[in-house]
Amino acid sequence: MQLIVILLATVSVLTLLSGAIVFFGSTKVDRVRSAWFFIAAIAATFWMTSISIFLTADPSSVETIDWHVKWTFVSAILIDVAFLGYVAWREKYGKALTVFFLIFGAAISVLIFHNPALLYDAVILSRSGNSVVMHIGPLYIAYIAFFSTIVPAVVITLLKQYVKTRSNRKKGGDLTIIASFGISSTIVLIANLILPLLGNWNVIWLGPLALAANIIGVYYTILRYRSLNLASIWLKIFSYIVIIASLAIIYMLIFSIIFAGLFRGSTPSTEVIVLNFIMILVFLLLMPAMNQLVTFIRSLISGDKPTTKKKTK
Repeated sequence: MQLIVILLATVSVLTLLSGAIVFFGSTKVDRVRSAWFFIAAIAATFWMTSISIFLTADPSSVETIDWHVKWTFVSAILIDVAFLGYVAWREKYGKALTVFFLIFGAAISVLIFHNPALLYDAVILSRSGNSVVMHIGPLYIAYIAFFSTIVPAVVITLLKQYVKTRSNRKKGGDLTIIASFGISSTIVLIANLILPLLGNWNVIWLGPLALAANIIGVYYTILRYRSLNLASIWLKIFSYIVIIASLAIIYMLIFSIIFAGLFRGSTPSTEVIVLNFIMILVFLLLMPAMNQLVTFIRSLISGDKPTTKKKTK
């Protein structure tokens, strides 16, 4: 569980930073769409944080954990509304769809905060695993109806844009977003809606990690297909952050698998995970300097002088 929390924390930081960089680095033409993406990133950060706290809560946290459970449901609504705004806002029908689902989601969110008993009956915190007892009523049906309609709305919007555009560059970006959104939405549907309804809350952390695939997909379209106009310096910063975070996540997964194999299924302590996480981040940050050092040593061994670029007037 400690590893899962570390991974969720890493993905949430990556998500928030990517949203901020896209928003502050975009031009005025794309400022509204980038704002929707930033809102989705903020909501995703709340979602991941709430899920992390819920998964690690002990029985003494019953009174405070209820607030995080509410935010888990509400932030999930806001993520999809904001992402719809990102992909559809440039079209008139897209603006109308976004406003409709914003009102729809806001109504459900208000009811959840005002009377959560309409959505779930109790929060169970135990050593065997935390869970929520859902209340199958009108609010739950509306909650499911919201996601059952907004996800197809996003896909249909992307497909319409794909068919409408004549630019191969834009078509490639639309296909990438469709694929990443489809994969992440399928995993979220199974891990965060279907399985919890059946009483299994142990794998709800898969949803936030799947969300990372969607974010990286959007990042790839911005970088490769220029779906948003960003200044080159922001693209470089964005690329560096994504690469560092992605390598850190891969490293932590490999470390956890090796640790479990060596110690017969046991999981590393929080201190060990945090220490390894800090070490890999430091290593990645020092990679440019290490590359220069290796190049310098090779030049000394071969007897060649390190080349320096001459300044041109």
